Amino acid sequence: MSLETIRGAAATLVPWGRRFAESGGWRLYVVGGAVRSLLGGAPLGHDDEVDMTTDAHPEAIRRILTGWADVVWTQGERFGTVGCRRDNRVVEITTHRAEVYVEGSRRPEVTYGEDLLADLARRDFTIGAMAFELPATAEAAGTAELIDPFGGWDDLAGGRLRTPRAAQLSFSEDPLRILRAGRFVATLGLTAEPDLEDAMRQLRGRLAIVSAERCARELSLLLVAEAPAAAAGLLARTGVLAELVPELAEVGPDAAGVALLDSVTPEESLRLAALLWPVPDVTAVAGRLRFGGAVARRAGTIATAARSLLESAAVTCGDAAVRRWTADAGEVAAGAVQLATAAAPHDQGVVAFVDRWNHLWSREDLSERPPLSGAEVMAHLKIDAGPDVGAALRHLEELRIAGGPLDSGEARRRLSEWWEGGRERRSAG
Repeated sequence: MSLETIRGAAATLVPWGRRFAESGGWRLYVVGGAVRSLLGGAPLGHDDEVDMTTDAHPEAIRRILTGWADVVWTQGERFGTVGCRRDNRVVEITTHRAEVYVEGSRRPEVTYGEDLLADLARRDFTIGAMAFELPATAEAAGTAELIDPFGGWDDLAGGRLRTPRAAQLSFSEDPLRILRAGRFVATLGLTAEPDLEDAMRQLRGRLAIVSAERCARELSLLLVAEAPAAAAGLLARTGVLAELVPELAEVGPDAAGVALLDSVTPEESLRLAALLWPVPDVTAVAGRLRFGGAVARRAGTIATAARSLLESAAVTCGDAAVRRWTADAGEVAAGAVQLATAAAPHDQGVVAFVDRWNHLWSREDLSERPPLSGAEVMAHLKIDAGPDVGAALRHLEELRIAGGPLDSGEARRRLSEWWEGGRERRSAG
């Protein structure tokens, strides 16, 4: 393990250590994701966010930062956290603490302490229970050391996910850690230890006391990670996924949606549609999980379009059918193609349909708008706004679906033929 990046970060953050030391002899430490990134060899960027912990209480933290930081926010002060921004760097500073959920409560009860090691012991996982102290001088930064009482660095290097204390105690105190375990499996490629999986299985019901919004946040981070299937598989086999989405309980631990996740690009709505693929009403379930309205609706639209593709592919894959499906799918067509391909990779009808779609997509703008606007239709046919304009636009769309793109000149010519033909039929009638 090289300490070069940690000592470089300590040197960069000396003003923070000095500020706390000179304001009352308080000690300040960097913790969390920043420590993991530094251990991975990534130097601290000038605007990278940093989490810190200190023996100063929240009111002291606020007093120290006020007038020194550019902006200070105190929404989390009652939970021991004060946030700020200074020189484009966002920092959240939390008093050494213990937090314990009590039966029926959605919020942690917070007590403060002065012992860094006790604070680290109460953190979620060993890979988050590492720290280094910020010195008050540049000279001292050169001797900064990693504080790693629970073997977090070895676990990170070995791909293990463990808790500093007994997993059952950790998850009982903060059930959101059950979902956070999945997130770290997805983002860091770790493997949960057997006792951790057992605790997830036994305590999954405790997630009922955590707000749906916080659960959705963890699921969102999991879904857009590099390896979401491994994480979702962990949640499925421990029953956590069915706890959140009872509709998936009937599918079982090998939920079909889990296997699709790694086969589609890391876009939140697309991955959510994949995860909930076995669910009939994806939009409703995604909304119940408290995903944002736009994300939930888009996920549902993608799933619906993907199912429509499977149905269309079972009948035909001609150019007109492909264009019609694309027109119906609209802006989610590309995502729906990915999802349908992942759901039925060996279905020859789907393979042929998608091959045809890719061929047409490379030659045509399948999402192009009609070659004439409503105003242009009215001017060309010398008609006023009304049902005939809509009928004319639909006729142009049908021509495009049947034969491919039309330029404006060809569109006007074909529109005139259609209009004259209709006039003749109306006269004959």
